[in-house]
Amino acid sequence: MDRRRLCTAGLAALVLLGSGAARAVDSTLPAPPVFEGTWIATAGPQVFHGRWSAQAIPGRRDEMQGSWAMLNDAGETIGQGTWSAQRSKRGFQGTWFARPASGGLFRGTFEAHLPGFKGKALEDMFAETKKTQIAGFWRMGAARGNWYLKGPAGTP
Repeated sequence: MDRRRLCTAGLAALVLLGSGAARAVDSTLPAPPVFEGTWIATAGPQVFHGRWSAQAIPGRRDEMQGSWAMLNDAGETIGQGTWSAQRSKRGFQGTWFARPASGGLFRGTFEAHLPGFKGKALEDMFAETKKTQIAGFWRMGAARGNWYLKGPAGTP
């Protein structure tokens, strides 16, 4: 696979992220906290990295949505996207959308199995990224790989 195609597949893959269907939200509820950090993902031997953010849907602590950006080694954004996820029996699962700087639109899925997680809601799991890394896997058609999320360094 040529480098451009691999990078495109990696971009689409690494992004953990997708956009969910619009839902009615109670505007009287306080805004849930926003979580953010860095991510790393693999696509075969390639490794990609970037930033992510996440927020629960107001009143739905087991449904999260967010955005992500893929960065090059100079720290410049080379792709970005959105994602949404729901808690599942073993962890969480979701969809992501990616738009590389070169154009186009990609979509995939991601999952995480979190057997040791003791939190009450998916929002609690994202809060844990301040202390520990979480991991899972992504897919886009036949392309697949692993991903790792970490909260900001030095966060209490």
